[in-house]
Amino acid sequence: MMIKKFTAPTMKEAVARMKKDLGQDAVILKTNKVSQGGLLDFVGKEGIEITAAVDKGSKPLNTTPPDVIPEFQSHQPVVSRPPADRNEKDNMQSIMLQSELNEMRNSMAKLSSFLKYSNVPSLPDNLQMVMKQLIDNEVDDVTARELVEAIHHELSGDQYKDLKLIVAKLLKKIAGRIKIAKEVVDYKNRPKVVMLVGPTGVGKTTSIAKLATNQKLINKKKVALISADTFRIGAVDQLKTFANIAEIPLTVVYTPKDMQAAINNYSDMDVIYIDTTGRSQRDTQRLKEMKKFVTGANPDEIHLCLSVTTRFSDTREALAKFSLFKYNRILFTKIDETSSLGIILNILNEKQVPISYLTNGQNVPEDIGRATVDKLARMIVRRKSN
Repeated sequence: MMIKKFTAPTMKEAVARMKKDLGQDAVILKTNKVSQGGLLDFVGKEGIEITAAVDKGSKPLNTTPPDVIPEFQSHQPVVSRPPADRNEKDNMQSIMLQSELNEMRNSMAKLSSFLKYSNVPSLPDNLQMVMKQLIDNEVDDVTARELVEAIHHELSGDQYKDLKLIVAKLLKKIAGRIKIAKEVVDYKNRPKVVMLVGPTGVGKTTSIAKLATNQKLINKKKVALISADTFRIGAVDQLKTFANIAEIPLTVVYTPKDMQAAINNYSDMDVIYIDTTGRSQRDTQRLKEMKKFVTGANPDEIHLCLSVTTRFSDTREALAKFSLFKYNRILFTKIDETSSLGIILNILNEKQVPISYLTNGQNVPEDIGRATVDKLARMIVRRKSN
């Protein structure tokens, strides 16, 4: 048996070379993907390598000795040449088709990767690496470019080789774009009224439970709950169960008039938290209806709850549509459910509203914390491991 390897850009070309060299009776033993192309290829190329064999009794078209004789592991079974029937041709066609499909997928993936970084300017290696990291973390490429080029102008000489210095400057640049909401505690003998609004499914009710529990157990405040979420099935029951366990009074309201009455009934409390129905940013009519509840409550703090797992295009729309409620804080949820947090910086660029809290799990009350500039900057830059 004569064994030989053939390499070509596609499976079809590799098979053609095999037949030309070994003849029509040659049989493919195995196929591999191999790298092709020179050092200057910006988009890497992959070729197909096939290992083929032919019986010594067969007369190949080209009797040139094989230049590579593969070594097989001792446990690998000996492959005998099957008859050249229709099944073999069908199998070969299937292999060729699958290989070409894989080749197309690889080419598209590499082209996508190339286009992703096509706007990366010509920069020293460390700055390019930092910019690619930002883009990988889903910071929009315009913002990533602005940050890196600003750092570029501040460096000279050997400083370009100092990655620690570059990262420190990057964190400082990002920190300069972050605003943190100040917590006001004393409202002069009246309760502070805090309302959470936002799209469906972002975790408002769980966030309310965490905030209320922390205020009661840690800050020793008198806390009350109001739920205006009578639209979602089970939402009130969920909050009632929590309120009973935490021994926090709860009132369910159905009209804007009920809202004001409930707040007046809790005049002896330190903090009142109001849960609202999640609404799609595209449901303009229901958003207008909920606006009446917001007006009736006249809250001191309106936190727009946003999930960091939501596509930025949808988040941008929510930022615009929920401005109807004049929110003055942003609360980010589901920090634990994504590996990249560049969307936070994109949101801050879109809307200069201070950040209040970050939630990172379902546990009540511990999976919530106040946002800090340093923490947010590091989260935006760092890519979390899986």
